[in-house]
Amino acid sequence: MRKRSTLPALAALSLASGVTVVAPATAQASPPPAHLTVDSTADGVDVDPSDGRCRTAAGTCTLRAAVMTANAVPGSTIELPAGRYRLTIPPNPDLLNGRTADPTTGDLNILGPTTVQGAGARGTVIDAGGIDRVFRMGADTRLSDLTVTGGDAKQREVPFTDPGGGGIANGKNLTLRRVTVTGNSAGYGGGIFNIPDSHLTLIDSTVSRNTAGEAGGIRFDDTGTVVNSTIADNRVTDDWERPGSLAGYGGGIDIRGTGLVEIRNSTITGNSATDGGGGINIAPAYLDSLPRPVTDIINLPLGRLTLQNTIIAGNIIGTTTSDCKNVFATIDSLGNNLDSGNSCHLTAEGDLPRRSPGLAPLGDHGGPTDTAALLPGSPAIDAAHGCPAADQRGIARPQGPACDMGAFEFAP
Repeated sequence: MRKRSTLPALAALSLASGVTVVAPATAQASPPPAHLTVDSTADGVDVDPSDGRCRTAAGTCTLRAAVMTANAVPGSTIELPAGRYRLTIPPNPDLLNGRTADPTTGDLNILGPTTVQGAGARGTVIDAGGIDRVFRMGADTRLSDLTVTGGDAKQREVPFTDPGGGGIANGKNLTLRRVTVTGNSAGYGGGIFNIPDSHLTLIDSTVSRNTAGEAGGIRFDDTGTVVNSTIADNRVTDDWERPGSLAGYGGGIDIRGTGLVEIRNSTITGNSATDGGGGINIAPAYLDSLPRPVTDIINLPLGRLTLQNTIIAGNIIGTTTSDCKNVFATIDSLGNNLDSGNSCHLTAEGDLPRRSPGLAPLGDHGGPTDTAALLPGSPAIDAAHGCPAADQRGIARPQGPACDMGAFEFAP
């Protein structure tokens, strides 16, 4: 299952090729999973990842060194205190085609099951500084309480380059909780790109102000779950296009997989695209990314999107409202959603098409990550059913007779 321009590039994501940890010849047991506390914001490599100690030549534990150590001792936890962790080691030009993951240069390659815990998305910031994307996930990973920014995965002048996922390229099971992914850019999946056979769980998080030629915020090529999260102010631009691509779609979210993407109690607003689906685009998977040869277009496997208690509003193409676009694929409403136009075709109980949501701009409205607050009088207030126990900020639901649509619970 690979997309035309990503087949060779993303093999490292699912196979972690070239960096597999091999046991010493003496057959000694690998160190047990470690709790690694980063104590330096510098960007330096681990002198001996296999010893499980996280130590650079300077005797410090950097984020890159901690990732290298965690790759050697799967199941480890990396603790990141508040600070700005900037990546400064450029990617190896001989490895830019992505065939081999290189944890010592460029982006942070996670190749073993790892947990990364920050001290809060407003205080712990991982910044790629434009040298590469921020993370490439080749193993199950959990990130919490941090910000991912400054990633750039646009096409470089080398063959078979992988230009997907400016902030994160995910190839396994990725969970983001109280995380902000912002200010990243890519050919597709400006914030996050999820390749086939991957799953993204996004909880209490914000994906904002990312740019791409396709899928400004998040690209799903497989399944995903989005709960209590805000997808806002992401953009698809026409300054980058792949030959033969369907660029220009999915300002907030672009769904091209064959599995189910579920979105609940989330807010998708202020996103823009050049061709279709300013908020959400869902379309058939690319033919060469499917699990088996497809000879009959009628039997083409299609993705599926379900929406519940979600606001999709104020998303545009140019100056025209464009909240949703679906081509052959299915958008199922489970009820109590708001669409500022009628492009999502919501007809379930409690749905509110053609309604202005009464949202404030994306900003710090309390809580660990930015949200789009509901304004007094919003039709989304007390209009949802079956919400999580708290909103994206951690405010208990409901604050009135019923809970509110979207990621923000209005508290009078």
